[in-house]
Amino acid sequence: MPDLKPVGIYREMYKRGHDDLPSIHDADTDQRLDDRDRILEYLRKAPEVFDVMEAVPNMVTGEGWIPGGSSLHSDGEWIWRTDSIEYLTARPFAIPDEFVEHVRANDYLPPNFDLRDEAFRAAYLRYF
Repeated sequence: MPDLKPVGIYREMYKRGHDDLPSIHDADTDQRLDDRDRILEYLRKAPEVFDVMEAVPNMVTGEGWIPGGSSLHSDGEWIWRTDSIEYLTARPFAIPDEFVEHVRANDYLPPNFDLRDEAFRAAYLRYF
């Protein structure tokens, strides 16, 4: 299984490492997606592949906490966190064009994939 591609994951979500990820401070965009709500729903529908019982500070509002924020979700090709969904919903942050095309090609329904695959597990743990 190839590396998972991140959606809405920013280097500031991690205490160290992940310098390869974009900064949340550069995530604002003027991208216009007529189907943005359907794309966000896709993010919510995909399975949680790694559940973390912690709350993380809300980096967008600077107030409050996001329960389970560092929990990971995936559709087998792309990966995102619970707080990613919150941030992409709250602000017009950029969503990768390749991901948008992927979601549309799947008719806004996350595909089934083998959650128990060891290569998949190794790929998603990179984001924890």
